[in-house]
Amino acid sequence: MSLTTKQICDLRTSIDGYSFPPVYFDFSKNTEVLVASISDVEKYIKNLLISDNLQDIENGLANVVFWGNANAGYQVHRAMQFKNRITAVQLQKFQTLVSCGKVPSLQDIAKLKMPQFSGISFISKIIAFLDPVNYCVLDLLTSRLSDSKQSNALSRLKSTTTIAITKNNSLCYYSWCQECISISNQYFGGNYRAVDIERGFFDLIQNKNLQTAQEMYFAAY
Repeated sequence: MSLTTKQICDLRTSIDGYSFPPVYFDFSKNTEVLVASISDVEKYIKNLLISDNLQDIENGLANVVFWGNANAGYQVHRAMQFKNRITAVQLQKFQTLVSCGKVPSLQDIAKLKMPQFSGISFISKIIAFLDPVNYCVLDLLTSRLSDSKQSNALSRLKSTTTIAITKNNSLCYYSWCQECISISNQYFGGNYRAVDIERGFFDLIQNKNLQTAQEMYFAAY
């Protein structure tokens, strides 16, 4: 099967219309900052994550927590919980993982046992901020694309109220990233990044179009 012209158009509309809040938190000023687009959020958080300064890295990771909970109402509380519990040793180890432009694996980050970063949902957000071209997010909302009758990556995922980092789920995550890259290459000439394709599906599901999103996902190959 393959996507129809209408499905391609609809997915493009969802990608371009992705409406998750383009916000980050400026901890030096203790204030939320609303910016023009998600690309501004990406640049801000990535620059903090790859900084040589441990305080910047702490603020970058706290912003991953903040942004990931932006619609929840308790984003500041969760971010401050992270900042109150993270240790200098954990930050130093994270800094080593991302040095020289490296993109750490799910398992590498999980081994640090950082607060708020135990499952794939939030660890994949770190990875997607580091390299949105090749990696995307896998959370409970996007996992709803799964269907046990299908063979796509997300249909093999095992989750409950969280998505644990198991061998199976890790393979599903990386396959999901590859599926998003393939969809971009096959239907959009490679003009979208892996994270953009994922956000298109996310936007569809968030706007109560799960069945439409599933039909697109399963028809894409």
